[in-house]
Amino acid sequence: MRRASFLAAYILCVLAARPLHAASDGLSGAGGLKARASVDFSIAVPRVMQMRLLGHPAAIDVTADDIARGSVRVTGPRLDLLVNDRLGFVLRAQVVNAMFTAAKIAGLASPLVATASGATLHLASMVGRSRPQPVAVEYELTLAADAVPGRYSWPVALSLQEP
Repeated sequence: MRRASFLAAYILCVLAARPLHAASDGLSGAGGLKARASVDFSIAVPRVMQMRLLGHPAAIDVTADDIARGSVRVTGPRLDLLVNDRLGFVLRAQVVNAMFTAAKIAGLASPLVATASGATLHLASMVGRSRPQPVAVEYELTLAADAVPGRYSWPVALSLQEP
């Protein structure tokens, strides 16, 4: 089905490069008549900004060892990103749990360090490339000075924005 859709889109693009005209030089009555017609069309590609969080825990268990170290390291999560903006896109991260003061996210084009006020990272366009595999990321979550052992909801909110 995808191949048929691609073929149809290709044919339409080729035809769009040449205007279509129909002409008739048929004679009728006292003089010659001419008829012309043209077809104009365009293809609109809808904007896509999609992010799926894969392997992100809903909650984190903070232990006494984590508190002594001052941070919690979370490995295994992945980001599945699909954005078709030619200018690229912005990934925004924000710490949303008061038991954590910062979140360093490694595995992206460059590290991103977010706080409660948030932080952004501009990422390159995906246009013209095959769909990328999900990106493995690692979080280092800095604990607040008054943190106590326990289970806490996931402290990092991620969103996509236009550049």
